[in-house]
Amino acid sequence: MSSPFSIGDIVNGRYRLVAPIVSSPTADVFRADDLSLTRPVAIHVAPFALHNDPVFLESFREEATAAAALNHPHVLRVYDWGEEAGGAYLVTEFPVGGTLRSVLDRDGVMSESKVALMGLELADGLAYAHARGLVHGALSPATIHFDADGRSKVADFGFATAIAKSHVGPSTDIRYASPEQAQRLVTDGKTDVYTLALILFEAITGSIPHEMSSPAETLSARIGTPLPSHPSIRSLDMVLAQAGAYDAKFRLDAVSLTTRLQATVGALSSSATNTASMAPATVAPTDAARVTKRPVLGFQAPTSSDVLTGETAPVPPSTLIEGIESVRSSGEVPMGDFENYRPAARRKRSWLRPALAATLFVVTAGLVGAYATGMFKPAHTVPSVLGLTQQQALSVVSDSNFKLEITGRSFSTTVNDGMIASQTPDAGTSLQEGESLRVTISQGAPPVAIPTSIIGKDCASATQILAGVGLKAACPSSAAVKSTKVPAGHVIKVMYDSQTNPASVSKGATVTLVLSLGNGTATTSTTSTTQPTNGHSARPVPNVVGKNRTEVFALMHTAELYFVTTGPGSNNGTWHTVVSQSPAPGTSIKWHGTVRMTVK
Repeated sequence: MSSPFSIGDIVNGRYRLVAPIVSSPTADVFRADDLSLTRPVAIHVAPFALHNDPVFLESFREEATAAAALNHPHVLRVYDWGEEAGGAYLVTEFPVGGTLRSVLDRDGVMSESKVALMGLELADGLAYAHARGLVHGALSPATIHFDADGRSKVADFGFATAIAKSHVGPSTDIRYASPEQAQRLVTDGKTDVYTLALILFEAITGSIPHEMSSPAETLSARIGTPLPSHPSIRSLDMVLAQAGAYDAKFRLDAVSLTTRLQATVGALSSSATNTASMAPATVAPTDAARVTKRPVLGFQAPTSSDVLTGETAPVPPSTLIEGIESVRSSGEVPMGDFENYRPAARRKRSWLRPALAATLFVVTAGLVGAYATGMFKPAHTVPSVLGLTQQQALSVVSDSNFKLEITGRSFSTTVNDGMIASQTPDAGTSLQEGESLRVTISQGAPPVAIPTSIIGKDCASATQILAGVGLKAACPSSAAVKSTKVPAGHVIKVMYDSQTNPASVSKGATVTLVLSLGNGTATTSTTSTTQPTNGHSARPVPNVVGKNRTEVFALMHTAELYFVTTGPGSNNGTWHTVVSQSPAPGTSIKWHGTVRMTVK
């Protein structure tokens, strides 16, 4: 990528370029010295082809301002931004650890645990940015940087979206394009999740999924094809499969991916700890150590002091006789009763056999009861099922012979409708086979109340109010109706899913604003573009270049003018932005005159 700056140049009178770091479709990155604060920084310079591109520069200013507000440990911090010699640049913290691209070029692959931790950090950073309305859209190993402690950070928020709106073309490295980018569909945060799955796959296996011999073949291979499996992936296989789902409806978002990777990192850490604790201890090779046996339940082995050692000396017969004679002479046991004599010790042992039988019975009964209650069932680590559908969760828990119990449904601002929002026990804990994993199902975000203040507002004002509560609006001219009470171009009522003025709708929904036509539509005349028509004065043409569909509808309704469009999406209403217009802004034309627009 050609850059307008060279090593040694001083940008904005403050940043001296020292050395190149990396080049990607979104930016050329240089190491630079901040001459004002005497610290190293990185300067990300937009592609040379975008210099003096008004559409890009306007979008860049908005995106750069938003990117500078991001403050997250895994998003490269933006210190400054600006334009010089017709070009645009971002000034960020200096990533002393280099880029993931340089790491993979040097080492080839990374360990499973390092990839899992890196993925967790990056997913967390993406979730943070997505929650603030920023989508990267051009992730690649070249846009992932490391700090001095090895923490990973996402760079170039602010460039990719602005480039996508320009006339230059895609800002994405084709090798990391998502299926929706391959099909030129609308992209969102899940596009970043798919690309991150490709990057993690490459980091652990050394290859990029579905990379073919040409860009066109690579893009084609991404459509309708799941991520392949690989023996090196192991514990990350299920997570990457869900993050890399080719259908975005079934793909994890960044929040769900963060949750899944947290469980994976925890399981890998626990496994490493257990493996270390199972390592055999070093024991001195003594005779005692060599003959130590496994303990036996219910029996205490005799110690060395209990065992007779050496040879037993024979007892002389005279001693035995003397002993018998002493008993006789003592009178304690008459000789006539000797045959009926039973030693006391032997009489005391008469209870031993029944006692042993009773003990054996109790122990056996206890073991049978313990088995019946599942005490001896094997236990497994609980997987994370957050963000999965009920069917997907059943497939996951069946591997460990767990049951899945649905305990209810609840609203969630982070988990999509129909997906699992919470689980008990938590992932990473232990649960016996046959036990239930209890989950709640998300009902999506709670409904949003429609502000009643939008009635009587013009389309642009009403749209702004609705955007403040997370709703979108459309002001189609086909829905406008006559009104003697509401001025032309102002909202009469709200329609949503065949409902009129609903109290609330789903968050993110698009409502239709029915605008007023005023007292009626007068017959137009083509005799003059500056003279009044049927009592209506000429109208100045508003500036609609760079505006989206909603803004164009609002401006044209307010001006009481019609418009026609040409360009991609003009035939089915799917265009996004006005590229040019005729007549020029400020030109006066007749009331209900027509403005021609080129759109994309």
